[in-house]
Amino acid sequence: MKRKSNLYCDTYDMNNILSAFNEVCLNTKNKRKIANYKQYKCIYLTRIYNTLKNRDYVVGPYNVFTIYEPKERRIVSQSIHDKIINHLVSRHILYPAIIPCLIPENVASIKNKGTKEGLRLAYSYHRKCKIKYGTYYILKCDVSKFFASINQSILKDKLTKKIKDKDALDIIFKIIDSEKNGLGIGNMTSQILAIFYLNDLDHYIKECLKIKYYVRYQDDFLLFHPSKKYLNECFIKISDFLKKEKLLLNKKSRIYKNTNNFVFLGRTKNGKYAKYRNLKRKIKYKKYLYESGKISLNSYVSTRICYKNVKKKVVI
Repeated sequence: MKRKSNLYCDTYDMNNILSAFNEVCLNTKNKRKIANYKQYKCIYLTRIYNTLKNRDYVVGPYNVFTIYEPKERRIVSQSIHDKIINHLVSRHILYPAIIPCLIPENVASIKNKGTKEGLRLAYSYHRKCKIKYGTYYILKCDVSKFFASINQSILKDKLTKKIKDKDALDIIFKIIDSEKNGLGIGNMTSQILAIFYLNDLDHYIKECLKIKYYVRYQDDFLLFHPSKKYLNECFIKISDFLKKEKLLLNKKSRIYKNTNNFVFLGRTKNGKYAKYRNLKRKIKYKKYLYESGKISLNSYVSTRICYKNVKKKVVI
């Protein structure tokens, strides 16, 4: 596949800037910021146009905060100005360069895919393997601290092999370097770069390990095969492959028999949500966070009310 060129000029096309602005307005929860930005819309959009055209963009400071559900994560948020530029880089540089080289079983952060497509593929593989093999096994893998562990130098080398445009690479590298380690969760570019980082692993699993039934959502992926022994070999080879990418599988990675139950993308293999005993565990954890001063009373009470409503809908 040839390296992509002439990508950067699309980022400062005024129609593309306006489209990115509308997308950010639609997806930003802080409507007060949006209202202030819309008041001086022409000035701000012209400033973005000049910044990109003159190639002098500097990534602004992040608003960093921590969430604790479903697990503790460091989240970054940007100003409206930086969000618009982030969307422009994603839509007009990363998507054209990266999407064509991804395999269909890579379902995260891609239009018309996502968790719905990931679950559909997983259920489809369960049915096919049941008919074809009767008894089969699933290797479920999860990368430990994926976003924070992504090696920036390796990522840049991968991007250089796909993108020829120097201006495009320059602005992408600025965004990558704005984080001290790995990629920050919360940016559109981070989502796309993350699915791309494991693209070589996807091709290795499909083409070298010859796994026919495979699906991946970010760092969470499944391999289906009738031989448990072969999946054990795959587990070792995947671990070795990831070490070259400076990544490690976490302790939850293991092999399941088709009769075992496990959770993939928040659902069991039968498509059901978590059982109530898992909800009780989450409520207990929220109580701990409140008592240790990490979340407010309002957040704890909201969680109790929310899970109380979920309990009525969950099939036990």
